[in-house]
Amino acid sequence: MAKMSRTTIMAPDDLLDRLRAIAREEGVSLGAVIREALEWRACQRRKRPPSFIGAVESDDGPGDTSERVDEILDGYYRSGAAHL
Repeated sequence: MAKMSRTTIMAPDDLLDRLRAIAREEGVSLGAVIREALEWRACQRRKRPPSFIGAVESDDGPGDTSERVDEILDGYYRSGAAHL
């Protein structure tokens, strides 16, 4: 088993009650239930796409900019934005 460190958390009473009920039903400690939840959350974080994916929406056509790269760059350079 990996080395463990002790920590203190603050949690609403109703959440702790639900976690205690899970521990009781599964016959494990409250700590085991919390560790499992923390592990699950840490794994979900790694599976998320980068935060910039889908951050910009456009109403001016298809989302595949690779097909419109010349049009987009032409507008960028004509607007003077390239000199900022």
